[in-house]
Amino acid sequence: MSRGQRPRLAIFAGTPRLLSTAHSLGAETVFVHARGGQIPRMAELADHVIAADFSDAGGVHSLLAPMHAVRPFSHVLSLTESGLLPAAQVAARLQVPGVPLGTVQVLQDKRRMRELLNARGISSVRAAPVGSETDLGKFCREVGGPVILKPATGTGSHAVFVVPGPDDAGSAWHQFVRAGGEDALAEEYLDGPEISAEAFSRSGRHTIVALTEKLVSSSFVELGHTVPASVDDALRNNVCVLVQKFLDAVGLCDGPSHTEIRLTARGPRIVESHNRIGGDKIRELVHRAYGVDLVMLTVQCALGLPMPLIPSTPRRGAAVRFLAPPPGVIRRISIPEAPELADGTAKIHLDVAVGDRVEPVRESDDRSGHALAEGSDAVEAAQRCERIAAQVVIETQSAPGTNTCDHGLSSAT
Repeated sequence: MSRGQRPRLAIFAGTPRLLSTAHSLGAETVFVHARGGQIPRMAELADHVIAADFSDAGGVHSLLAPMHAVRPFSHVLSLTESGLLPAAQVAARLQVPGVPLGTVQVLQDKRRMRELLNARGISSVRAAPVGSETDLGKFCREVGGPVILKPATGTGSHAVFVVPGPDDAGSAWHQFVRAGGEDALAEEYLDGPEISAEAFSRSGRHTIVALTEKLVSSSFVELGHTVPASVDDALRNNVCVLVQKFLDAVGLCDGPSHTEIRLTARGPRIVESHNRIGGDKIRELVHRAYGVDLVMLTVQCALGLPMPLIPSTPRRGAAVRFLAPPPGVIRRISIPEAPELADGTAKIHLDVAVGDRVEPVRESDDRSGHALAEGSDAVEAAQRCERIAAQVVIETQSAPGTNTCDHGLSSAT
């Protein structure tokens, strides 16, 4: 790159925040989005826009290679699930800095991730690929307790089922198939509260920025998050050490990560992980609680810029609760006039409108919106958030003459 030229970033399936941050730091952006459908509105924030078939690594490379030959990319990155793999594939082919392809492949395949961890003796969990209800029943008998059936490459709690025992293998398998589950993986059931670790890595050094406490439904859909998680110092240290060992094992050296963990009676166990910022408004919770901008850190790291010191203690608490009204057609919506909504310490966002049909919450996309609030600490933030969510009225009609009304958080009704 000649002197005075802006560094050039290839951003796959980016977010508006990622693109605007890159520009604010002086980078030229090449935005690569999935071919088909309308061009995302965020594309107008980019310097160059390319549509590509993300399933064709060679084709994506052929689109970017000529640009790279004229003026090389400084980094290839993505913060969205669909863009992580093609970004790593192109970075490897162009020999440009980015997350290693092998790291992304392990993180996106729960079977490979579990095999790696079990081989290293890190967060050991009994697991096996299953191809039929017979295989599933056999694994249930071997484990001697409930198991989880899920897609090895699934996201968003899609097609995840608890199998209480061998006698339930047949019905669970049929539900899995009906839900569109593929490449099935069975794991021993991990009991206990769920948290996630929001980390940032640079040059192989991993900083645990925050631990997030989760509310999870019986179908494993996340109904809420609170930052920071209410864990004691000893448990926090154990979780941080575990996540750092895990990130070393999968080879993640630079960038954000989001690792989900169950706090079992045998100690913390890793459920899954992603080389991106956690979804479900976790980025905003971390920013409100710690003052840390994970997107800014990501771009600063990609550009090789100095990065600020990450604080070890929160300055406030922050929480989000998702809205899940009863299934049916929405007839009425009422939003509260809480003082927090006016002063910016809380907000409500709806993904539905009157006339929309609400489906049972079986995966993350079935939720209808969220309430988010901050407080002096995590407890106050959660209380304020739940109070605001409880005031949101989304009235549905499940059948002619039958009305049901939900006040926000499904777990509280």
